[in-house]
Amino acid sequence: MTQPGPPGYQPYYHQQAAWGPPPPLPHKRKTGPLIAVLVIVLVVVVGGGGALLYFGLSDSGKASPRVDASQDLEKAPGGCAVLTEAEVAPYIPGRMDFKPLSGNTSTDTSEQGQCSWNNNDHYLKDKVGAAFVIVTSYVFRATREKSGVDAAKEHLKRRVPNGGEVGVQGAEEALLVATGKTGNQAKVAVRYRNVVYHLDYLNKTEGVRVQSRLTELAAVVVGKAVPKG
Repeated sequence: MTQPGPPGYQPYYHQQAAWGPPPPLPHKRKTGPLIAVLVIVLVVVVGGGGALLYFGLSDSGKASPRVDASQDLEKAPGGCAVLTEAEVAPYIPGRMDFKPLSGNTSTDTSEQGQCSWNNNDHYLKDKVGAAFVIVTSYVFRATREKSGVDAAKEHLKRRVPNGGEVGVQGAEEALLVATGKTGNQAKVAVRYRNVVYHLDYLNKTEGVRVQSRLTELAAVVVGKAVPKG
């Protein structure tokens, strides 16, 4: 079948197809550089996160720095071992008995003991004033948070907040509290390093200077904790 028109004639759209500019090529996305950037960012993020995780785990596995416990004493006399009968007898008129009040107890943070010397069963028959000496002992141990010395200092502040400072030979701290209305009873707490002794003294003998005698006895007690030599 022949095309309409004279020989050699071509329709306009054929000419356009032959002579016109070629249709534009599809636009190609530049994905190569974008992928490379994403890979680099991913490596940095993952690598950095991994490093933080590694060092975080490493740090968490390390033990906390240990406190300075070089001044802590490992042991000290406690309970009924604090005083001998001969040492306490001058402070108790008449016949004297002694017994542990609560026994010695030990935990991870401290060791405690308590003992009483008294004439409760004899003072009426002996016609002397009632008297007693009660000693409570503490040896504080170091933890990760504080040394035994620090624990002993905190104990004194907490247990004897109203105590007045008093001189006791051998003690690094000594706090005195007067009790009773007649002046025949007093308490003193003494500390040497991580060791604390509480002494409660009552003596109803007329004319006895309880406070001065108590600090005198406290010096004997704290001297048991001070290392010899």
